[in-house]
Amino acid sequence: MNIRQRLAHWLFKAADIGGWDVQPWQVGRPYAPDVSYKALVEKYQSWVYACTRVNAVTIAQVPLRLYVAKPTKGSKSFFDTKAIRPETVAYLKSSPHRKYIAQSEDVEEVLEHPFLKLLAKVNDFMNGFELMENLSSFQDLCGNAYWLIIRDNLLGVPSELWPLMPQNVKPVPHKTKFISHYEYKVGQEKHIIQVEDLIHFRPFNPRNTLYGMGPLEACVMAADLSINMNQYETSLMANRAQPDWALMYPVEAGSPGGDAVKRIKREWNKEYRGVKKVGRIGVLTGGAELKQLSLSPKEMNFLQGRKWTREEICNVYGVPISKFTSDNVNRANAEAGEYGYMKDTVLPRLRKIEQKLNEKLLPMFDERLFCAFENPVPQDKEFRLKERESNLRTGYSSINQELQKDGQEDVEWGEVPYLRMNLVPVGSVVAPVAENTEKAHKSPRRVPPLNHPTNFIDDPFVKELQLYFGKIADDVLTNFDKDADAFKGITKDRADDFVSGWFNKGKWAKELDEVVRPHLAYTTEEGGKRAFESLDVRGEFDGANARTIDSLEKHRYGAVQSVNSNVVKRLRNGLAAGMAEGEGINELRKRVDGVFEGLSKYQASLIARTETIWAWNEGAVQGYIQSGVVEKKQWLSSNDPRSCDYCLSMDGKIVGVAEDYFDKGDSLTVAGSTLSFTYNDIGHPPIHPQCRCTIVPILVGE
Repeated sequence: MNIRQRLAHWLFKAADIGGWDVQPWQVGRPYAPDVSYKALVEKYQSWVYACTRVNAVTIAQVPLRLYVAKPTKGSKSFFDTKAIRPETVAYLKSSPHRKYIAQSEDVEEVLEHPFLKLLAKVNDFMNGFELMENLSSFQDLCGNAYWLIIRDNLLGVPSELWPLMPQNVKPVPHKTKFISHYEYKVGQEKHIIQVEDLIHFRPFNPRNTLYGMGPLEACVMAADLSINMNQYETSLMANRAQPDWALMYPVEAGSPGGDAVKRIKREWNKEYRGVKKVGRIGVLTGGAELKQLSLSPKEMNFLQGRKWTREEICNVYGVPISKFTSDNVNRANAEAGEYGYMKDTVLPRLRKIEQKLNEKLLPMFDERLFCAFENPVPQDKEFRLKERESNLRTGYSSINQELQKDGQEDVEWGEVPYLRMNLVPVGSVVAPVAENTEKAHKSPRRVPPLNHPTNFIDDPFVKELQLYFGKIADDVLTNFDKDADAFKGITKDRADDFVSGWFNKGKWAKELDEVVRPHLAYTTEEGGKRAFESLDVRGEFDGANARTIDSLEKHRYGAVQSVNSNVVKRLRNGLAAGMAEGEGINELRKRVDGVFEGLSKYQASLIARTETIWAWNEGAVQGYIQSGVVEKKQWLSSNDPRSCDYCLSMDGKIVGVAEDYFDKGDSLTVAGSTLSFTYNDIGHPPIHPQCRCTIVPILVGE
């Protein structure tokens, strides 16, 4: 007997050690929990139902993706595939799937495959959502879930999956193979199922090597207590109900006879019972008095125990109590509870499911295939943002090191730590301001213009905008496909209605604001600090004062409107051009896809650059205001062959340091061309995208 057979033999012997051990102190006691699978399934009620249901629907709605590991880059696949994004690669590398990536030159997502069709339509009576819901529910209740595999007669690959009820399944141990086969018994019928035809999902069980142990078995006493409390309370309110009030006679008055008691009840109910008779005056004679009855302290404490029972069941199931109650729950701890739930409960379960599928099911199709659920854990964006900003600002890490943490691709210039806003490598010397600045622009100022990153593109900002446009593209194209049949043969005016339906303004405005906010806040802070340093005044810049925050909020709102309006405009124009040429659905879809490709390739960097320069100059203006030594500001154009007419027309213009050059709704006309300021006031550059102008402070008294 080899070592593998010996191990199987030991497991075979250990398989008989199951169930509950009755300790000596329990002998003769009235309660012993029934943990048979039949009894556990019958406990699918109350808080057990609630927790089981939450876990099931949460797991069932996480998308499962199929991937193929390619031996060489560019090698063809028999099925449609697409490249995966860097953040997806990083997620897969952080999981057990890293072995597939390590053993291949390229990994792509498979878009069409029999495996995907199988999970979409599991059998003639069940779809993929129901299959996963069934799997999670039976694991929670019984600790075991079983899928019977039905194979195609010709190809031999799985064609149907049938989940079995675990209370009817019995693994039959084997001395050397560990499991010989499975028995499925319904009534008097017994069916033999071979090991290769069944997928057994089971959590860890310290009592039995053949069966899994679910959370219900772990908290069976709390579940029984909860059920008994429900029965007790129902009985209290029905079979053993007690009145709210009692008419009490003193001892000296004696006890009224049976007929007298009936007459008193009848007359009292007639006179005072019923909603419309509330408020009437009752007259009691003979020394009688009303006394209110209530539950005893012992009964009240017993019913209060329902709360602790609920919490115990939720804790064992890994479900945050915030999902079932609003008591002491605010947005912050609700989000924290959701984050912990997804990270510590849902993600490990998904990992076990996908690994079992990669182990048992996918090799029947192709050894190169593997599946993985999408990452269900919401990213702790605030923490990651602060960490990234701190690391880059202090030179603790390079841009490439931070990009790698976020699953992004490296940039050529990102190996050396940089001081983020002036892109000066640590240990280098900052280039001085040109000496001829004041000569070239005669003005009553002594302070040179504050250098700003006119040629700087905030690469992480660009990447986040590209991801943002990618999300919109996925959403819009999905809606396009849904409306494809209805879209045929419509006019341009009706096409506008479809575009409005495809683009959820509220949703995307919120997401874009989350992308833009941290970058603008950080850049404004840096611009303000540099302005303070250039003026050599006491104190420090306060980026959290009301004026600065209000300005950022106002600008962000306008910027988000501008970007998203541009997206919708490009979609409408693209569709209109295609329809004018009589293009079909496939060609129109390519146009929509092309719109987002252009947004990702060109607009993302343009937006990031323009917004970075705005925030830098905004910080400078706010720093000048807070310094108390700057009275006015002067517009300074780059004044070179690349400067546009608008910028040249603004060169040298002076306004108060807190004043705007243009109000929202104003326009600037130069040489017959008009530039309208639709979304925001203009208090400093940029005046248009790609603008390279800056401002110069004019000190008090100059």
